[in-house]
Amino acid sequence: MGTRGRSRGAIARAFSPRYFRISGLLVLMAVAVLIPVVLDAYWVFTLTEVMIFAIATLGLDLVFGRTGQLSLAQASFFGLGAYATALTAGRIPLVLQFILVFALALIAGAAVAIPTLRVSGLRLALVTLLFGELFIWAVDHLGTLTGGTQGLIVPPLSIGPFDSTDPVQGYVAVLIFAVAATLITVQISRTQFGRNMLAVRDSENAARSVGIGLVWTKVAAFVLSAVFAGVAGWLYAYIVGFVAPPTFDLFPSVYFVVAVILGGAGRTAGAWLGAAYIVLIPQAFSIIGQPNLFPILGGAVLIAVALLLPGGLMEGATRLARIAESQLGLMQSRFSTRPPP
Repeated sequence: MGTRGRSRGAIARAFSPRYFRISGLLVLMAVAVLIPVVLDAYWVFTLTEVMIFAIATLGLDLVFGRTGQLSLAQASFFGLGAYATALTAGRIPLVLQFILVFALALIAGAAVAIPTLRVSGLRLALVTLLFGELFIWAVDHLGTLTGGTQGLIVPPLSIGPFDSTDPVQGYVAVLIFAVAATLITVQISRTQFGRNMLAVRDSENAARSVGIGLVWTKVAAFVLSAVFAGVAGWLYAYIVGFVAPPTFDLFPSVYFVVAVILGGAGRTAGAWLGAAYIVLIPQAFSIIGQPNLFPILGGAVLIAVALLLPGGLMEGATRLARIAESQLGLMQSRFSTRPPP
């Protein structure tokens, strides 16, 4: 009887939500390890792009999804990091280059945030859009430096055995940065600063009344967003090996906003889902030979999600998880309350 009781207890614990979440995390880790082994070079490269865009989307989620500041400059910060990398690749040490990209993104984020402290909503979006258009104008008209509309080829990064042109090595390198960006985002959400961002998003007047510094919170959110995008641009330049203006103009900025809304604003996993959507779905339409259908069907999907799942795809995933947890709870209670034979 004692052995059977212990067996029922072990089975009940196996059906607990905590073990369910741990199992999901282990599955994700296993998938991440198996991807470069199972898939061919093309799909490894594509999933590496997903991770790069996920880093930039996590940054936008900090300023838009969590702080409520609509920014259309994320692709410009992304491009700033990419072009800074392209112009300095092979000319300065890698560590100094990374510091330069980090500093440029930080300065650009502050330069956009400080003049926009008194505006919000669509007016804020228009001001950030102006920054993006100025960036693209500069890239187009500084052809001798930036390559203009023709773009720039980025020399590959080679350090010892590492070569950024190798899909598997590039995947592993980007995975490290993507995991780090995700952990930073999760940790921020658990701090007082993360709670301050949510308070500013919900109501600036209420946040001000309880002593939250609106200026510091908004500027810090913009700077963090720009830094995330700048680092993503740094990785993008080396992994793709080519930078050109169309990758960083208005439409990619809109796609980043779509990724945050579609995945679920304020949700770390939602940023990953949104990034996967804006990278993989266009690829799927290109594979079937109908690339022009993506804007149409993509808009329809966005409308459907906005109407049915205001919290994005993560809201749907959360609903399913709650249903699964309730079912697991029922199974657990049955195992724990069933009398021994």
